[in-house]
Amino acid sequence: MAVTADEFRRRAARAAEQETWFEAVFDEHWVRVYGVLFRLVGDRVEAEDLALETFWRLYTRPPRSADNLGGWLYRVAAHLGLNALRARQRRAGYEQQAGQEMLVLSQNPDPAEETERAEQRRLVQTVLARLKPRSAQVLTLRHSG
Repeated sequence: MAVTADEFRRRAARAAEQETWFEAVFDEHWVRVYGVLFRLVGDRVEAEDLALETFWRLYTRPPRSADNLGGWLYRVAAHLGLNALRARQRRAGYEQQAGQEMLVLSQNPDPAEETERAEQRRLVQTVLARLKPRSAQVLTLRHSG
């Protein structure tokens, strides 16, 4: 379907209008959105990234109604900030668990235990080698959780 010159001009005018509208909204609400996020996450760079993400969501998926645009932006920013805090807590938990595992693994192993583990590994590998490949994979996955 070919676009006529008039249709092209109308679309270009609408796009320019939308860009102007977005810039005005950005200028009006940036400080508030950034401030909310900075108070939530406590890090300037992360708050700026999240504020930009908030405005990106406005640009790509604007709300159906622009009646309370400031409220919509605040709600999106708050959700992004809380999600960032949850992710930070999960990451801290994972890092702590990994650190504890590293401490356990870095301790000098008992030679007798190491020999016993090696023997068990050898026996398990022998048994797995006798199974069909699919059954061995299922058993391995089941054992690893």
